[in-house]
Amino acid sequence: MKSKILLSLLLSGSITCFAQGYKDGIEYYKVAQYDNAKELLERNLNDASTNKSEAFYYLGCVALENGNATLAKDYFTKGVADAGACPLNYIGLAKLDLKNGNKNAAEDNFKLALNKNKKDAKLLVAIARAYYDADAVKYAKEIAEYIKKARKANAKEPDTPIFEGDMAASDKKTGDAQGMYDEAISYNPSLSEPYVKYARALFHVNAQQAISRLVDLLQENPNSALAQRELAEKYYENDQWTKAAEQYGEYIKNPNHFKQDEVRYASLLFYGKKYQESLDLAKKIVSSLPASDKNVFYMKRLELYNLVAMENWADAEIAAKELFAMPVPEGAKYEVKDYTDYADALKKLNKTSEALAERVKAYEANPYKNDLLKDLSDAYSDADDYVNSAKYYQMFVDKGDYKTNDLFVLSKKYFYVAAYDSVPESKAVAVANALKYVDMVNDKIADDTRMRILVNMQKAKILQVSETAKTDGKAVSTYETVLGLLDQDPENKTKRQDDYILAYQYLANYCFATGDKEKMKGYYIKWLEVDPGNDALRKYVEGLK
Repeated sequence: MKSKILLSLLLSGSITCFAQGYKDGIEYYKVAQYDNAKELLERNLNDASTNKSEAFYYLGCVALENGNATLAKDYFTKGVADAGACPLNYIGLAKLDLKNGNKNAAEDNFKLALNKNKKDAKLLVAIARAYYDADAVKYAKEIAEYIKKARKANAKEPDTPIFEGDMAASDKKTGDAQGMYDEAISYNPSLSEPYVKYARALFHVNAQQAISRLVDLLQENPNSALAQRELAEKYYENDQWTKAAEQYGEYIKNPNHFKQDEVRYASLLFYGKKYQESLDLAKKIVSSLPASDKNVFYMKRLELYNLVAMENWADAEIAAKELFAMPVPEGAKYEVKDYTDYADALKKLNKTSEALAERVKAYEANPYKNDLLKDLSDAYSDADDYVNSAKYYQMFVDKGDYKTNDLFVLSKKYFYVAAYDSVPESKAVAVANALKYVDMVNDKIADDTRMRILVNMQKAKILQVSETAKTDGKAVSTYETVLGLLDQDPENKTKRQDDYILAYQYLANYCFATGDKEKMKGYYIKWLEVDPGNDALRKYVEGLK
């Protein structure tokens, strides 16, 4: 999703010479992208290189596709009156006649279109298409007649097989359609329309082959905005995001690109971890749009995502506040990541309670996303609210989609509740839950010595925290089990030194409390063996009688 093109060049006027002007709009019309066609035709209408009469015809066709016959007629009439006098405009007027059921008037306009050249294959195909668009069944004879005339007038006119391919595609005859589009390509390898239609017909059957055809097109016609955009889109649809970003980066240098494609490119840069480039482009898009444009909302969101990814926490907090202060466009909503990224920034800025509030909003935004329960549990831990931390992790486990380690974590969550609870009744409940889940883990770990050490160590701590007096000794046998497991590997003396120390300390204190000083001294000596640098302990042991 990545492009190394300098963002300052993305929309620069220095590349205008590579554009096709209004002809890009015609290409978009021919592949049924009517809104895009309209935008480019209008954008380039007053350019010196534009054949206005031809542009009027295609603007009229777009209007007709959008159901505005009045506007279509106005464009066709302008096209007829223009100095260029593109004969296609007569065919446009004929389309309106056919739409109104006036075949005779349509035929008169067809004759006017062919007035200068009755053997113009392009016009003959355009007439066949006009009949087809009006009623393919009713005018089947006329359609066949004009296709035959076009073939006779110019056997290598690509518009003819393109039209036949369109008819085959409409009848779900994909193979026939592809064959016709291939024929058109053989007549004019730089013509965008048949490649794009071929790729669309094939994409869901063989995406890579469809993409290869578009690569071929771009080699033949590197200045076509349609070719550039279609290839970028197909890479994107095929999840080839790196290539999609590279191709979008090339495409948006074309003056005939669309603003929404800049938005797509900025997003691809983000997913490709080009955070600074994505951020810069997002800011540029925001500055170029009116505040009411929905893309401002999406780009402000992208600013937040990039700033969090770059660990620019202070600016990320500002970006989040700006995002949440904006009106949400119709059809949009705040996403889970909006809240979680904001929460991450707040956490890094030591605004723990505010971060927690955003985590709650994230879960409320999508209560079916189970991992959010884990995130929320951790957020409550950060806020030293161990009761709610355990509550939300319990909710996660109760959903059923958990692993053995999640049970172990839940046991630890309840352990912390018990450790900080001074109310005997609720403390006992927390202890019971902590033991319940650690025992469940123990049942699943079989002969895994490392896990048995962890589980028994956890259980010993739980039992220890449940004691009301040092003489209770609830954890004695479990700590002894831990020591037995640790001793199976001599390296544990260094690798798991802390576990040894905790076990020996507990057992020594228990012996002291119960009056068994000899045994106590033995545990202290063993403690020194794994902790020889503990001078205070050494002096204490040496002072024992």
